[in-house]
Amino acid sequence: MKSIQEKVTLLTTFAILMVAVVTGVMGVHNIRQVGNYDSAQILNLTCEKESASIDRRLQSTEEAVQILADYAHERLFSVEKLADDEAYRDSYTVQLANLFSNIATNVPGTMAYYVKYNPEIMPDDNGLYYRRETSDGDFFYEDPSHIYKFDFGDGSPAGWWSEASRSRKPTWIEPYHNEMVDKYLISYIIPLYEGDIFVGIAGMDINYYEIAQDVQAVKCYETGYACLADSNGDVFYNPNYEDGTTMNNMQLAGALSFEADSSGDTPITYSLGTVEKQMAYRTLSNGMRLIITAPVSEINSMSNELMRQIFISTIFVLLTFFFLTIMVSRRITGPLKELSSVARQINGGNLEVTFPAETKDEVGELTHAMEMMVNHLKHHIDDLNSLAYHDSLTGVKNKTAYDDAAAKLNKSEGDKEYGIVVLDANNLKKINDTYGHERGNVYLQNACKLTCRIFKSSPVYRIGGDEFVVILQGEDYDNCYKLMRDFDVEAEKHNLATDNEWERINIAKGMVKYDPDTDIDVESVFKRADARMYVAKQKMKLAEMSY
Repeated sequence: MKSIQEKVTLLTTFAILMVAVVTGVMGVHNIRQVGNYDSAQILNLTCEKESASIDRRLQSTEEAVQILADYAHERLFSVEKLADDEAYRDSYTVQLANLFSNIATNVPGTMAYYVKYNPEIMPDDNGLYYRRETSDGDFFYEDPSHIYKFDFGDGSPAGWWSEASRSRKPTWIEPYHNEMVDKYLISYIIPLYEGDIFVGIAGMDINYYEIAQDVQAVKCYETGYACLADSNGDVFYNPNYEDGTTMNNMQLAGALSFEADSSGDTPITYSLGTVEKQMAYRTLSNGMRLIITAPVSEINSMSNELMRQIFISTIFVLLTFFFLTIMVSRRITGPLKELSSVARQINGGNLEVTFPAETKDEVGELTHAMEMMVNHLKHHIDDLNSLAYHDSLTGVKNKTAYDDAAAKLNKSEGDKEYGIVVLDANNLKKINDTYGHERGNVYLQNACKLTCRIFKSSPVYRIGGDEFVVILQGEDYDNCYKLMRDFDVEAEKHNLATDNEWERINIAKGMVKYDPDTDIDVESVFKRADARMYVAKQKMKLAEMSY
């Protein structure tokens, strides 16, 4: 007949074994889930961050050409006068050149800007064309291209003209080699129409290699890298393949498609040769796909190491507690039952558990270890939520939270009433360079505080280094125009109370309301608000220059 101590020892040993196994299995399961989530977040956040950085460059080009196109339409008296009156045409061209010069200087990577009139209604050598040899060089004038001298086929020097005249809408030209200047360029073209009459085009060329160099500098995990491709997966830039390589010429296995705008929340798994990999991609403003890829072995290395450590630790704990249970079974029976109860709660997903009082023995150590594990899990979950949805500097929501909110608005049905305010803190780089990044942070925090105070009924997001977005709703939506005025009044009061440039509030902003007749989605509303913000920013810069 077994003694009570033997029975308790056997029971306690079995309980410890079960707790260790259940906790270990759940730990491995949870670590694998968290690891998969982290890998998806790392790939997606890296892709989002880098695509946003490249898109800012591309969008600066779009905005610059659009400003010129709007100005050209506004200043045009009539097509007949432009076509027939050489003096007027020359004056009109000089006005466009002056504006374009001021804009192009502030657009990174610009290699050339130009306006070409339609040679069917005007002399084909009319227009303007300025270019430079390097991105930091000075622009110089060259005679506009004689359109009829060129073959209009794909890849010709006049491809930008033929593409714009065919599409009748703003168009990005894929990376190409311009033999006239012996450079690889990306072009953005806007056709100029007056009614149904094709007046000409306005466009900019930007340095493709600068974008490729930015992509080359992207790193993810140890050997992960970034590349550029088109919607078919054909290579624009890849560190392992020549430009123009198609997917059929790579040793790829897996369901790969780049037709959608992005890879979504879940990375795409595929094989390159014998290496299993995962990728995330996003579509840039010009239609190119930015792809971030890394081997699965590197992505899972941390979770695999943690699982190995858990396995070893579990074996060690089991052996240790088996011998300790034999020695002090009577003493540890009660605390072990309490620990088993806590472990079951943890296993059920409840981390708000109460641990038994710690004792100065192995049971106390186990209690402390489990308590630390729960605390680490809590902190890890809190850190993940904070990183994923909040901006650490200002405390407002971040780009990820904004994208989620935009997606929910797009999916919502029924009548929608909301507006978008885009705000940009002017001269942030100057503040950082002159006074240091700490005061640059104060500059951003002051701007954010005023924004939150004015639009107190609406969520505020920081979506870039110096850019904030407010989604107007409720009372803020109804009183949006008053709030925009209040913002200016409060900013002026604040600025009068300080002499420090870094404590001032200097913000360009643009606001529009959602219009179901013209806006397809939140992005459409954002772009209109962003365009207004950019116009306001230019006016503020001109005002500062005149001051």
